[in-house]
Amino acid sequence: MLLSGAPLVAQDRPLLLEIHGGAAVPMGTFADGAASGEGATPGPALSVLFAAPSGGWRTLYLGFSQNRFGCEDAGCDAAGRLVATGFNAGIRIAPVPGHLVMPWVRLGAITTRVETGDLPAPDAGVSELGFGGEVGGGIYVGGDRPFAVNPSVTLSMVDTTLPGGASLRLRYLTAHLGIVFAF
Repeated sequence: MLLSGAPLVAQDRPLLLEIHGGAAVPMGTFADGAASGEGATPGPALSVLFAAPSGGWRTLYLGFSQNRFGCEDAGCDAAGRLVATGFNAGIRIAPVPGHLVMPWVRLGAITTRVETGDLPAPDAGVSELGFGGEVGGGIYVGGDRPFAVNPSVTLSMVDTTLPGGASLRLRYLTAHLGIVFAF
């Protein structure tokens, strides 16, 4: 039976380390009109997250992520990339804690810088630090060992300014498969 009353080992641990890999998919273009960031395409996503369970249904988290988007349609060469790197923090809520399979939702804040070296001048370089938010959901599948699997989907929204002054509106969905280690 997938849902059981047995508590997860990870809930008894003070710290969780999560390593996620997957894909980042732009939700539309990253800019308005014919500007840098138009035509971004999906790419690989990687994140590392530290989570501190704080009693039953809630967990605080702090993480680092990097998402790569293709930018050939934005004026880059065929192998060009927009690389969004940043930190996130927030709260994850599990409405049915203590089960082998636990659905969860999270809400958080993110900061991001975008490396745009493959864009034409004047937008090539590193963007200003952008701020935004994220909302996500997933399923924590644990067991009687100090590790678990955590598939998830997150919608991120952050705005930043490119070196040439153009606005970059990042709206993207990440689909991850994570491995969780409890300490």
